[in-house]
Amino acid sequence: MEFVVGDMAITTVGTDGDDRAIEFLVRPQGGAPEGHFAIFCEHDHDWESACLAISPDSGAVPVAAVAWAVEFAREYL
Repeated sequence: MEFVVGDMAITTVGTDGDDRAIEFLVRPQGGAPEGHFAIFCEHDHDWESACLAISPDSGAVPVAAVAWAVEFAREYL
């Protein structure tokens, strides 16, 4: 799924198959590098234990994209 948030496009890249992880690709307008990150939660743990992982080769990830993704993941994890 792709969503437009402010001046960036955020795409959900995939899940781990059992909805415990969601990957996000962020494409800011203006030529900034793409950012890639995931929000995941261990099995049998509540939402409060969810973690954020940012790909080491990712471009900068806007805080607004992370804030939006947290709200999205809260609904789907």
